[in-house]
Amino acid sequence: MISQQIIATLDEVLHDKCLTASIPGMALIIAKNGQPIFEKYYGYRDVSRKLPVTKDTIFGVASITKSLTALAVMQLEDAGKLSVDDQMIQWLPELYLPNQQYREKVKIHHLLSHTSGLPGMNLVNCARANSILSDPHGEYLFDCLSLGSNYRKINTVKELMEGIGETEYSLLGPPGSIFNYSNESYALLQEIIERASGEAFITYVQKNIFQPLEMKRSFFLTSELMNIENVTELYAYKNEADNLSVFNSPAWWDVGDIYSNGSLKTSSSDLMKYLEVFRLDGTVNGKSIISKQGIQKMTSVQATMPTGDRYGYGLQVDYLSGISVFGHGGSIKGVSSNMKVAKEQGITVSVLTNIAEANAENLANTSLNHILQLPDVTSKEFTEYKLSEEQLKDFIGVYLSDEGQRAEILLYENRIQMKVQKNLSLMKAYTVDGFMNSEGERIKFIMDDRGKVMGFFKGSRFIPKRN
Repeated sequence: MISQQIIATLDEVLHDKCLTASIPGMALIIAKNGQPIFEKYYGYRDVSRKLPVTKDTIFGVASITKSLTALAVMQLEDAGKLSVDDQMIQWLPELYLPNQQYREKVKIHHLLSHTSGLPGMNLVNCARANSILSDPHGEYLFDCLSLGSNYRKINTVKELMEGIGETEYSLLGPPGSIFNYSNESYALLQEIIERASGEAFITYVQKNIFQPLEMKRSFFLTSELMNIENVTELYAYKNEADNLSVFNSPAWWDVGDIYSNGSLKTSSSDLMKYLEVFRLDGTVNGKSIISKQGIQKMTSVQATMPTGDRYGYGLQVDYLSGISVFGHGGSIKGVSSNMKVAKEQGITVSVLTNIAEANAENLANTSLNHILQLPDVTSKEFTEYKLSEEQLKDFIGVYLSDEGQRAEILLYENRIQMKVQKNLSLMKAYTVDGFMNSEGERIKFIMDDRGKVMGFFKGSRFIPKRN
């Protein structure tokens, strides 16, 4: 049993974090062996009408969707309809990549683990463009210039494949050689799932995941939310330095008919049902959702990032104070989400909020730390690696991915600063090419064979240097 003191302390800590971050509404559930042991519903799903958040409030979850897509692929492998070792071109023969040799070596495994070699691209953003440009707040919340004046009109995965084939770019390296988080890769998996199963992606997921798990408040289409009660409003931060004021921005951003990389909307109660699949090795309430071997593949390390972080299939694989934890997060307009499974301890955690850029992962990790009585891992103290000003100058410049991530590296008092939008972070070196800020956010610079800076790895993405 969890003591009332731990519960009271955690409740207070989470309340303070939500208040400090000006989060309008949050739902957080912690379960042990499938039974809730802590629930926190902060704020409102609709601030103006003061409608509370509940366990059944529907939120967007953004990239948590990728775990569900990976689960569908593994189900199809269980059924003998595909293998993760299948070549991508076996299922998508019309897809063209700039390197024919690499094209023939890309496997479904590489798409699942973000190691296909695809760089950051703007094609999923192009599919999202109709929603963004029709949103009164779209240009305020998204750098529409990153789309280009004549952006490609994309609505389907087939149109996205045409875009991959006709866009000028270079692969980052041979398949399997480098991790780069790719929304386009997970869009391609939707097409593979549809061709292998013979069903539309949504139909397949409803039949094989939602229905057996009794996830009755889980949807992909925004249009489905219109006639449903207890759906959150969406909120956004005003783009003002040192001011976390929030405004209501109700329009959802869809991705055309592409659902597999971030379109799931669900409730905390449904998400907790979903997490039982991973806690229980694939069999829930006597129903086999996926084989134990499939779960093992999803939750094993399939790729390691330059920062040392690890990824499975649709899941991040982490260690928290020595405890093995896996899960995923998500962020898009009106959404910050995270889910965690500490399998050996029988603990599952879900965090859903109704605003982007809230640190949902921190809320999940804080919850795990308190419930499992782990030591505080928020301290990011380390011995700084000393670099000369000449060495630091190599990193100075503008970094920009075609997907839209932009950062500027500046020199400041013999250290570097990272500028993202209006936010400046002082970065201290922990290796000759790795840096960390006070919040523990790491970047790792990538060099070519001549020692020239190609770009840096931030979060889970490679961002090329432009000058």
